[in-house]
Parts: sequence; C-alpha cells; structure tokens
Amino acid sequence: MEQNDLEYLQQHPELCLTFARGICRRHWLPDNCVRMPDGSQPVFATASRQMIKIFSPQDREDAQNEALFLERLYRHLPVTTPRLDAFDEWEGYPYIVMEQLEGTPLNRLWVTLADKEKREIVCQLGEAACALHSLPVAWFDDAPFQWDVFIEHQRAALLENHQRFGLAPKWLAQLSDYMNAYPLDLQDPKQMAPLHTEFMLEHLFVKQEGTRWKVSGLIDFEPSMVGQREYDFCAVGIFITQGNSGLFREFLLSYGYADSDLTDDLRRRIMMWLLLHRYCNLSWFLTLIPGEFNVTKLEELERYWFGF
Repeated sequence: MEQNDLEYLQQHPELCLTFARGICRRHWLPDNCVRMPDGSQPVFATASRQMIKIFSPQDREDAQNEALFLERLYRHLPVTTPRLDAFDEWEGYPYIVMEQLEGTPLNRLWVTLADKEKREIVCQLGEAACALHSLPVAWFDDAPFQWDVFIEHQRAALLENHQRFGLAPKWLAQLSDYMNAYPLDLQDPKQMAPLHTEFMLEHLFVKQEGTRWKVSGLIDFEPSMVGQREYDFCAVGIFITQGNSGLFREFLLSYGYADSDLTDDLRRRIMMWLLLHRYCNLSWFLTLIPGEFNVTKLEELERYWFGF
C-alpha cells in the first residue's frame, strides 16, 4: 500500500472493513463485523461482543499505550475496563482486540437525566478517578508516554500549541501572564498517579439498576499516562459538569477532597493544567459555553468551568 496512514484507510471504508475481517479470521472471530460511528480511530464490533480498534502506523505508540493500560487496569477499578484480547499488526497497521463493554455510552443519556441522577453519576466518577489514581505508578513504568518530557514540552510550546488550534489573539495575549502568575509544580512526586486524561461522556458507560444509573465502564486509554493527578480533572469540568459548579464540587468531594481543600489555588491549578493539556482546543471549548455567559478573561473561564 503506497499511502500507509489512517487518513487513507478512513477514505477507503471497503479496505478498512477488509482489514477488520482479516483480523477477525486471524483470531477466530465471526467476520460479520460492523463499523462503529464514533471515535477518531476505526473501531469495529463483532458478533462475539469484541471490539477491533485499528491505528495508523504513525500512532503505534498510542496503540502500545492503550494495550498496556488495558492489560494493567483490568479488574482493578470499581468500573469495568475492557479485557485486552490481542495486540498485533495487520499490514503495518497496529490493532487491538478487546472486550465490548455492556451498558450505554453516557453521552447518549446525559441531557435526559435529572439533576439528582447527574449528581450520583459524577460522585461515582469521582470515586473511580480516585481508585485509578491510587494504583501503583510502577505498573506503568514501561508506558511510552513519559510525563517529564511531555509536560516540559507543553510548557515550552504553550503559545505555539494554542496558535495551532486557532485561538484568537485576545486570548493568546493573556496566556503568558496567566501562567506566570502562579508557581505551578509540573512534577510534584507526591501528585504522580496513573491518569486517564480524557474523562468525557462518550468514554463512560452506564447501566440502569432499578431506578438508579450506575457508571459501569470506562474506555479509551490511548492517551493515558502517569502524571499529576489534577490534570485528570480538566475534562470533567469541560465535558461532564460543563460549568455546573455544584456538580464539579460533588465530583471533587467524592474523589476525596475536603471542603477546606476547595480553594482558589486548586481552581487555578486545574485551569493551568487545562491550558497545558495535550488536547486543549480552547477555541472549540469556548463555543461550548452558553451565549448568556460573556467571558473575556482566563480568570472568568477558570471560575466558570472549575468553580465550586
């Protein structure tokens, strides 16, 4: 194949399906697999309730990283993570075969849930995040993404990264002063923990038990790493609690913070981690804020997303 990348595979769905069917036959799975509509990587569901996730050759480290986290996390969290069944390559394309989780993706239900149901879910997520962060960091020593190299690069390339995402000049102009005003410790050894890095509605599964919804599963570990635990709170504020300070407070209290821990300094640190995040597309995040909130400063964003 001349164009050995994911874009080429995405543009040729019949070839992508051929790859998936070949992988099925290699692992003695039913080959009547179905392409899933979501996700940045091609993902197929099989009749045997397994998932095939195909990566580009350029994303080999992402595939390796996800396979490692799936293997180490299985049956070690209060929520289910997929069982890793295979990690290999097909014609140069890395792939993972893993268990298909039961339940419903939370993004399909969130807007329909009552406030009480949302509070129960964010409390369960806080407990799950705490359990993840309590696992030994040594389990992940051989993960391909190393925090010290990553975060120092993110800090050095702060303006470049946000320019690449198309952030408007009025916001770019605030970044340096905002980041320099507070002494953020990028590598506090006491705060190092295994991170998911993208707690989002589409990465969580829920199941109904009686009249209550229970967080039942967590997926998508390709960008996971060992790092500073508060880095994991960014996506919660942006994509799950979405400016609801009461929900974000419930998440933090369920995680294990005391009322006295919920300080301006904590809020500022989480916002700074957001600005350093691998996928911080602030231009897009700003479009998620309802129009009645007229925010013009980073301090206002900090209070909106991470207030409590």
